Amino acid sequence: MIFDFIEKGGPIMWPLFLVALIAFYLIVYKAVYISKFYLRYRKNDPILNVRDCVKEGRFDDARELITTDGPSEKILRKGIHYLEENFSEDAIKDRLEMIYEEEVHRLDNGLSIIFILGEIMPMLGLLGTVSGMIEVFKAITSYGTGDAQAIAGGISEALLTTEVGLVLAIPTMFCYTILNSHIDSLTKRMRHAGSAIVTISRVIQKQ
Repeated sequence: MIFDFIEKGGPIMWPLFLVALIAFYLIVYKAVYISKFYLRYRKNDPILNVRDCVKEGRFDDARELITTDGPSEKILRKGIHYLEENFSEDAIKDRLEMIYEEEVHRLDNGLSIIFILGEIMPMLGLLGTVSGMIEVFKAITSYGTGDAQAIAGGISEALLTTEVGLVLAIPTMFCYTILNSHIDSLTKRMRHAGSAIVTISRVIQKQ
């Protein structure tokens, strides 16, 4: 049945569904990857407890509080190490910034592709409609406008790809927005973790 539907919309339907399939795969992959961090931090955010331990010089206790691996945890672990080694505030800030950029890149990886695919879908649908309308006008030129029902059916089929393109693009862009929002939340937590470490280093160096 699906093949009949694709055949009805014309050859553009095949690349349209292929693009949608790739977008769906990337959305599921990114959702699984991001949600495990997002849900974990909602239940247990170690930043405040780690900060309190580090302030008191209990570095081993602070490490024990970091029981999982994630973007914020990497910044906290490295920050604790830099504090133990008595790195300067600027050195800590620069190194944590590098870790932050790497983690943001890892979180963002693939997201731009989802956005591009979401924009391609309606354009492919429009291309299919234009191609279909060209065929309809060719038929009118060859056979005239005697059969209005057949012409209407041809126009309806030509518009099908635009409809499908929009139906696929709307949820794709919606999912992109949700994923981007969750990534923004994770990056804020990373900045919070980095700021906590830098603030402690500043206090330590003033003592």
